[in-house]
Amino acid sequence: MKIAVVSPHRDDAAFSLALAVGAWIEAGHKVIVINCFSRSQFAPFSEMEFVHSNDRMSFVTALRGREDEVWRRQYGSALTLVDLNMKDAPLRLHCPANEVFGLAVNLLDKALVKIQKAVERTGAGAVVLPLGLGGHIDHTSARESLTRMATTSTPCAFYEDLPVTGDAGAIEESVLGLERELKVQLAPVFASEAGDVQTAVARKRRAVLCYDSQIDDAEVERIARFSEQYDGRERLWGNAAWRESELVVNL
Repeated sequence: MKIAVVSPHRDDAAFSLALAVGAWIEAGHKVIVINCFSRSQFAPFSEMEFVHSNDRMSFVTALRGREDEVWRRQYGSALTLVDLNMKDAPLRLHCPANEVFGLAVNLLDKALVKIQKAVERTGAGAVVLPLGLGGHIDHTSARESLTRMATTSTPCAFYEDLPVTGDAGAIEESVLGLERELKVQLAPVFASEAGDVQTAVARKRRAVLCYDSQIDDAEVERIARFSEQYDGRERLWGNAAWRESELVVNL
């Protein structure tokens, strides 16, 4: 099966789903990651003191593209990256990076249609979307572009956004909100059965370290160890079609 993963930025799929992507590929599936808002000036841990302000977007965008390709190579040809080349929220909305949380999604935004069409072009048999935890407008916009797919016969699942995933209560509140909005039931699903936790943490750490322009060592460790609570896996929330598909795995 082809699985389309909608990633708001170039690091989100790796941060939230590196283990699941590996498990799907090991099971014989192909994964297509659609990077939505990939033009950016945000790279807080890169060295840009010699980069002119006029060149910052092209510099950061290219840097993050190289980081993404390093991650892709860990999986070989079964993982494909598709770049939609749209500006991220600070550039698109002309606001500071700390003001992109909690903004309302503009359902008339052409970006939503572009994401929809990109997923359609993949011919994917299953779609994976961000839950939008933390309320980053790029994450909630990416989710809303295809959220209605959860009401169809297409397997659809929502992933827990890292590194902004809140506590268990915040996750439950987000899932319940989606269930009320869509009038569907979402249930926890995994890409693999429980395995060796420390091996999983090491694999996740290796994936996350590809994006060292974005996070420091402490954040790398927090993301890598988040899977410990799920027995070395990443939890998603799947619709009925997902739970009835070949993608279902015993809890």
